[in-house]
Amino acid sequence: MKNARTLIPALIIAATAGFATYPSFAQPRDCNGMGPMGGERGQAMRADRMQNRQQQLHDALKLKPEQEAAWTKFQSTHPFANGMQRPDRAEIAKLTAPERAEKMLEQQKKHQEAMSQHVSAMKTFYDQLTPEQKKVFDEHSMQRPNRGDRGPRGGGQGPRGPGGPGAGMPPAAN
Repeated sequence: MKNARTLIPALIIAATAGFATYPSFAQPRDCNGMGPMGGERGQAMRADRMQNRQQQLHDALKLKPEQEAAWTKFQSTHPFANGMQRPDRAEIAKLTAPERAEKMLEQQKKHQEAMSQHVSAMKTFYDQLTPEQKKVFDEHSMQRPNRGDRGPRGGGQGPRGPGGPGAGMPPAAN
């Protein structure tokens, strides 16, 4: 009898929770164009965020006038500064599997070429920095905006990672 008294309320709570969360599963989950970060609005938000982040780096570096030309070259070679975008999904859907693979390979080659130019410009810029500026640049390039202390793609350091809750404290004894 005691088990029935606890089992019935638990079942009612579980059923209520299930019905309450059902609408969240009814929404389609397409990252390209849907949701708050999709479509043109999302692209604009990402572009603004990237521009703000680059401005923060520029300000933190306290560049000298003779370093500005290398900075401008470095910024202009960023792959996404030149409007590199993913192919249109509707266009890709019309292709056969081998054609899609060829298209993906073509996109990867374009991206690799753009990154090669960017890395070359970064090296030229980096060589002009003072040791203090290099330290700021190195630290800035390791930061991942809006990831907290979760590390890349949500994994990694965990809550006790660098800067996280309990940072610098020994792990709890079991």
